[in-house]
Amino acid sequence: MSLRSVLLGVAVLALAGSRSTGEAITADRILHNGRIVTVDSNFRIAEALAIRFSPAGSEIMAVGSNSEVMALRGPDTRLTDLQGRVVIPGLIDSHLHFSLLGIEAAFEADLRRSMTVSDVVQDIKRLAERRKPASGQWLVARGWDEHKYERPFTRWDIDAVVPDNPVQLERVYRGLAVNTAVFKLMGIRDDDPSSWPDWWLKDPASFTLDDRIVRETRNVTVNGQPRQLPVPTGMFLGNAVQLIKVRAPAPSLEDQVLAVRYGSEEMTRLGVTGIVDPGGGRRVMRSYQEAYRRGWLKFRILQVYEGMWNTQKPEEIAAHFDSIPFQNLGDRFLRWRGTKWQIDGGAGTRSSWVSEPFVDWEKIEGKPNHGYHWAEDPEREAQLRRVVDRGWEVHTHATGDEGQRQTVDLYAKLMSEIRTKNPSADLRWSVIHAYLPMEKGSQMLEKMAKNGIIAAVNPSFIWHQGRSFAKNLGRERMARLQPFRSYLKAGVKIAVGSDYGTSPYSPWIGMYALLTRKDLWGDVHNANETIGLQDALRAMTINNAFLTYSNEWTGSLEPGKVADLVVLDLRDINELERNPERIWDMEKSVLLTLVDGRPAFQRDGFRF
Repeated sequence: MSLRSVLLGVAVLALAGSRSTGEAITADRILHNGRIVTVDSNFRIAEALAIRFSPAGSEIMAVGSNSEVMALRGPDTRLTDLQGRVVIPGLIDSHLHFSLLGIEAAFEADLRRSMTVSDVVQDIKRLAERRKPASGQWLVARGWDEHKYERPFTRWDIDAVVPDNPVQLERVYRGLAVNTAVFKLMGIRDDDPSSWPDWWLKDPASFTLDDRIVRETRNVTVNGQPRQLPVPTGMFLGNAVQLIKVRAPAPSLEDQVLAVRYGSEEMTRLGVTGIVDPGGGRRVMRSYQEAYRRGWLKFRILQVYEGMWNTQKPEEIAAHFDSIPFQNLGDRFLRWRGTKWQIDGGAGTRSSWVSEPFVDWEKIEGKPNHGYHWAEDPEREAQLRRVVDRGWEVHTHATGDEGQRQTVDLYAKLMSEIRTKNPSADLRWSVIHAYLPMEKGSQMLEKMAKNGIIAAVNPSFIWHQGRSFAKNLGRERMARLQPFRSYLKAGVKIAVGSDYGTSPYSPWIGMYALLTRKDLWGDVHNANETIGLQDALRAMTINNAFLTYSNEWTGSLEPGKVADLVVLDLRDINELERNPERIWDMEKSVLLTLVDGRPAFQRDGFRF
């Protein structure tokens, strides 16, 4: 539908309203004299936008030139002169473990930008100074990655600044580090062999290739005699984390509810108006519901997946979903829909299910390491059928090419069966992470495009973990990781998420990675797989709305949709493509975020 036909429709409505009520239909809000990036099918740039409110919420009445939209001005219409600034649709994050965000900001430390052992230690020191913990009180931080540092940090590094409080440091993925105070809580003493568990000096026989206790040879006094022994440094990887039997206490429900309030304020500050929480669980969902009830949920949680599913027996899965008498529960602000699955691990921990082994396996594992997987094809098919037959859609974590091959093949089989019975079935299933669709034995692009399977990618991994991924996969395979341009060229829709708490939650980091594929160290991982600004913005707005069955009412700035939008202190959106380094200014350039037409964030000094 053309812009003028839309405006004509508005004019007809206005005349109809004037005949029946004597009053023309006018806008409640008009934003004018701007650069409205619609992200419609033609990616139009307009000058003005009109909003009308009803008991059901906001609705965009028209988008067009200043003169066309100002024709909808009435005596009570409030005007905002954008003074040439850019407006974009509200950004949507397709993969954000949101419940952690407010907890981390309020009570913990963020290690994701720490680049050295000294950085990590100083972050923990600052956390202790901020929290001023009582003796024995836990300190928690998240986001370390041993591949970033000149050497893996140790418990003795942490003991130097926090000797008396137990410290729990969560890795970006599948790892945990603790200080000596945690071992003491477990009853373990360095100088007392009788307190050492069986795994203290030797790995358990049950360990797989990605399970590891990091050890260091130290001078230890044992029974009054000095000895040199390889003792744990406090860093545990893979399933080894299960050996740590004491943990920081879980936050209370009230803390979680408060965290929702803070977290949604933080995300709207960055221009995010909606997210997907990929597997929140019942307790997390309860905190979301309570925050929503109190009016503290400032943006949209478009989907909360029911998961995580990996090794459960099909009959257990069936019983679980039979106990849930509904799916797609909620409204436009909070919806419980979809299921989350996991088939393998991650590239950073050398646990993705890959056809070619991780590099340097000779030195690191001693035998070819192909990662791991939770289920063979027949087992996974039996699992998936239990939810698909009950009407739930599926979204699967798959990082290795073999994991993606299994997932796409099974999706295609099940989708074909469903569409044979119901040709109009609306299936929006995704492969989460979707790292390697183009390896020799697992070319998945054509099959994904043919079946409408969505690649739910996380570009920020390239920026945040590019070096560790490249070390494990090798430079050539790293160049094919998350092939954004190849996905689009093949006709595969990509949806973009941050995967916080693995990566930072700022959406602008993801946009930077889409446009540059540059990592924290300045290395570019295959510029041929970058995409342009238009495609990047679509992937962060309308594509994510499509993934969540929300594209009919959000994701772009078009008449009939809700007024979820962001005003940027920027005069030309294309400047971000001409000079991607400008993207780093965007976190501080968000002037206004509207959610359903109401300010969820408004920067001091900006008048609305």
